[in-house]
Amino acid sequence: MKKAWWIGLALFVSLAGIVLAVPLFVDLGVFKNTYLPLVEDALGRRVEVGEVRLGLVPAPSIRLANLKVSDGPAFPNNTFFATDQLQLRLRLWPLIRGRFEVTELVLKNPTINLLKRADGSFNYADLAGKKLPVAKSAPRKAKAAPSKPAEGTYIPLVLPVRMRIDNGQLNLQTVGQKPVRIDNIELSLEEYAEDQPFPYRAAFNYPGLRRVTLEGQLDYREDQATLTFTNNRLKVLDLQLPIEGNVSHLSTTPRVNLKSHSERIDAKPVFELLSVFGLAPKATEVSGPMSLALSVSGPSNQLVTEARGHLIDVKVNGKRALKGNLTGDVTIKLPLGAGSATRRLQGNGKVAARDGELTNVNLIKKVQQATGLIGLSKEQGKQATTFKNLESEFAIAGGSADFKRISLTNTQVEVNGNGTLTLDQPTLDMVLETKLLATPAARNIRGRTAALFKNAQGQLVVPLKVRGPLENPNVDVDMTKVAQNTPAQAVEKRLGTFLKKFFR
Repeated sequence: MKKAWWIGLALFVSLAGIVLAVPLFVDLGVFKNTYLPLVEDALGRRVEVGEVRLGLVPAPSIRLANLKVSDGPAFPNNTFFATDQLQLRLRLWPLIRGRFEVTELVLKNPTINLLKRADGSFNYADLAGKKLPVAKSAPRKAKAAPSKPAEGTYIPLVLPVRMRIDNGQLNLQTVGQKPVRIDNIELSLEEYAEDQPFPYRAAFNYPGLRRVTLEGQLDYREDQATLTFTNNRLKVLDLQLPIEGNVSHLSTTPRVNLKSHSERIDAKPVFELLSVFGLAPKATEVSGPMSLALSVSGPSNQLVTEARGHLIDVKVNGKRALKGNLTGDVTIKLPLGAGSATRRLQGNGKVAARDGELTNVNLIKKVQQATGLIGLSKEQGKQATTFKNLESEFAIAGGSADFKRISLTNTQVEVNGNGTLTLDQPTLDMVLETKLLATPAARNIRGRTAALFKNAQGQLVVPLKVRGPLENPNVDVDMTKVAQNTPAQAVEKRLGTFLKKFFR
């Protein structure tokens, strides 16, 4: 018992001696005066540190408090990067000998402020092509070579095998737009090496998306300045998407080439994801299988995000447009740049819906109200909001969707037309021709007013102009087309005030 007590006392004294002796061998002034100027010269930006401290518990580490990196000359009032604490965990015995061998880098509460100007350029553009004074890490299994004396005051900084970010934050400010804040950023990187893949995990909160995670393996090749993603999976909302590709030209302007492809996934979280970015209506219930291909490509300052969706049998119930079962293909592209997302959005699609009905817009209902003047029953008017088939072909550019073709059919009518839908504040501007099909009710229609709508084949065709907000557009008879077969004065006289009542 007495012997054990003496052994314990000896260990305690030894540890206390190390705690007292290590600071005598470590010159933190050399660390601060050597590395910070190197970083400033490499970045071309001012770097400030509140204080530098050495800690030995729970592990030897150098802690830099209140580290700040200023922005470039174009943004003199902005702090580009700041962190409450940057911690470099060190090996003990090399530290006693006066050398800094970093085993782990930890950033606590870091913040990055990205500013995007009206021309689409970011405040990190001047950092392209600049390199930090980082030495190559030794191969993971290679035997460490004997250290060489430092030349002058330069001490090469070797990247640690572990890195971690705790509670990070990214602020994105675009001129003329609401700021975006991505917070609670967590990043862990283990077993970093330049000769083989290493695992990592990243997670963050994005407004409207709850928790987003990305994990897998990275493979970094310094000689090629390329970071390759292998066996990666992105989790967002209820989606789990495989990610593959690489980021190249890391020593200059990074170039991104990432892809994802998934078969027969649920369309609900896909539309929820699009609605967060204003690319799909929020008040829409969506379910059913679809295929999805995603890609992010191009230089980091000119990225293009592309999504290609194949709708297999997607059920849609929207309060502002329609409900039914959708099939078809849609492609959208969103280039990084100036202006709102809806103005930059590009794409095209061919979509068909079956066995559904229009909701809220009531285009067919208003047509039936007009044709009711010439004999269509009330019950037939109620059925007119449903369709057997609805087909559309469109292209998206310049902040609007150009519908090249719209075709709707049911047991009562056939509608064909075209027009545009602006995206920022959804507004319709369309021309439609509504043709009554050859039903017994249509054949029995009589009267002078009905004659206005009959074409050369004796079919009843009501030309309409649909304009105004998507939720409640104005529907008017296209008098110019009606007047092509009948003098304008006669048209006005026959229609009278009753027809005008329905289309204002």
